[in-house]
Amino acid sequence: MRMRVEGINAPELRATVAQIYGRARKSWYLKINPVWWFMNDDEQTVDQADWYHPEWPYWRRWLYWNVFRNPLQNFRAYVVGASDKNYWVRGREPVTTVQRNDLVPPEYGYQWCVLYGGELWVPRLFLSYSGKSVVWYVGHQPSGFWGVKFNLPHAGQP
Repeated sequence: MRMRVEGINAPELRATVAQIYGRARKSWYLKINPVWWFMNDDEQTVDQADWYHPEWPYWRRWLYWNVFRNPLQNFRAYVVGASDKNYWVRGREPVTTVQRNDLVPPEYGYQWCVLYGGELWVPRLFLSYSGKSVVWYVGHQPSGFWGVKFNLPHAGQP
């Protein structure tokens, strides 16, 4: 993913705009294949993850990696997501942040963005919250990946 950040143009919201560009579209025949939905085209595969339960047989490692650990990666990235499209992102600075507790130093609070323009027909929204007792998000991340998360962090975890 290539990105160009335009800078602050809404200081009252501490918002920035970034352009996501240079992406290649996935073909429609992959997007209608339910088996492909469970695969993971762009990230580490179980074949590359020697560290992931090497004591298990391959079929079990594959099942847990693709079905239980990382379910529907291609579906969330390319069927309901926008990871193969070019667009603009406007959001709270820094605009590519998914959760405030991932920043250095970690922060608490809301993170938001809107994906729009380019190859998107309708805007896509994202909202997350990182607090001391709960972390959640819903919608299209700045990368275009669609997801929902709800975690209750352990004590002492940012």
